[in-house]
Amino acid sequence: MTRRLFLFETRRLVRHPLVWGATVLVLALQTFLSWGQQPDLTMDPINATGLATCLASAVLITASLATSRDGRHGMPESLAGLPGRAEHRTRALLLATPLVAALAAGVAVGGYLAIRLLSGPAGGRLDVWEPLTAVAATVLAATLGVAVGRWTRWLIAGPLVVAVLGFLIYMNPTNGQARWLLPVMQAHRPDWPDRPSALHLVYVLAVAAVFGGIALLRHRVRPAPAVAVVVALAVAVPSGAIAASTRPPSRFPTNVELTVDHVDSRVRERYFGPDAYRCTERQGLTYCAFPGYEPWIPLWEQAVQPVVAVLPAALRARAPQVRQMSPTWSFADDSGVIRPSMSWGHPDQRRMLAEDVAFRATGLYDSAAKHFNPSRRAAPCDVRGQARTVVALWLIGQVSPPEARRQLYVDHHLGRLSGLDWGPAEIGYAKLLLASPGAREKVQANWDTLVKPTTTIDQALPLLGLERKFDAPMGAMPCL
Repeated sequence: MTRRLFLFETRRLVRHPLVWGATVLVLALQTFLSWGQQPDLTMDPINATGLATCLASAVLITASLATSRDGRHGMPESLAGLPGRAEHRTRALLLATPLVAALAAGVAVGGYLAIRLLSGPAGGRLDVWEPLTAVAATVLAATLGVAVGRWTRWLIAGPLVVAVLGFLIYMNPTNGQARWLLPVMQAHRPDWPDRPSALHLVYVLAVAAVFGGIALLRHRVRPAPAVAVVVALAVAVPSGAIAASTRPPSRFPTNVELTVDHVDSRVRERYFGPDAYRCTERQGLTYCAFPGYEPWIPLWEQAVQPVVAVLPAALRARAPQVRQMSPTWSFADDSGVIRPSMSWGHPDQRRMLAEDVAFRATGLYDSAAKHFNPSRRAAPCDVRGQARTVVALWLIGQVSPPEARRQLYVDHHLGRLSGLDWGPAEIGYAKLLLASPGAREKVQANWDTLVKPTTTIDQALPLLGLERKFDAPMGAMPCL
């Protein structure tokens, strides 16, 4: 009887529009949200697991409605004459709903990861337990839905449970370490210590077994489901407690200059040890990436090489190293290198690398360092009216159009605002220089004069072959 009911419920669920509609929605939405970003094997599975909760919600509601079906609209009287009892239907649903839920989650998460891997070079380190947790969370939703449907007869019960769990998961970043007691925990950054992903997977599967046993105990207390609940709790409680006790990333002290000693000890060797980087030389420049991120080096080169190529030969030979930075622990990084982040794809990230090369080559970064004062750190270094500002914006223009100073995108958590300030006149002359034939030869021939802090734009116009189009006075407090 249970086998026939299992096949019947499986066929119903396989054809259910809510389950597969949610599967398609999750796959399409997650692909859209990550479009334009390079695949990151560290973060993509975690992101997919979070959005898969939408699919888990659909599964929970579907399972609760299917389970409570035999208690609505006169069904008890209709089913009374059949040989199968409610317990058989519960068993069938406990077999059918996790199976279909796991299949749907596998399609959503596996399809998303496949699309990401085909969309470009992938960086990062894959934790195989993370995508499996997405499947396990959907299986948990299935057994919880059956338990809800069997213990409550209200149609609204499933959606209410989904609403409560959805709110808790949404607020999870504020729950401290207790957030690991929910089926999904998305708060993570690629340079944080490793997550207790394997332990969390065991916890989620154990909780799924608990709710499966609770659903069966609704009919009568029998040894098998009772023992299953006890054993599952014996696994879930310690695994959840250990996962919840995992130490979060270090919190930084205030009013103290941060050093490498403040980096979390669990990742200090990974990002600052002797084996932290894999380096290669390309067209005379050295590129260093963290292990797993080497496939992104050609992408960084596309943002750096066009700027380096138009520098004078002597400067090209002294171009700084391009070395990936860890955003969370950036205070311990060497500031004398070009620093790509641990995510890639946004146009601002290309611009930041071009800025690093241009501002270092023209000496603007050195001037900003002299100008910096902790007591007025919000005041930018005023480089209006200086010829080297036009040259720097022209160099950046080899990769990204000249534009006003603004906050640039580093990753989902961080932005960067340049410590230099320029105006529309510098932008206008940089655009004219980009459109001027022979600009590269003119800049290289007059480089030493152009990059002197005291050389004004008006003095540089004849050297660059440009006509005076804009008023470009020096700033009131110039950064020299």
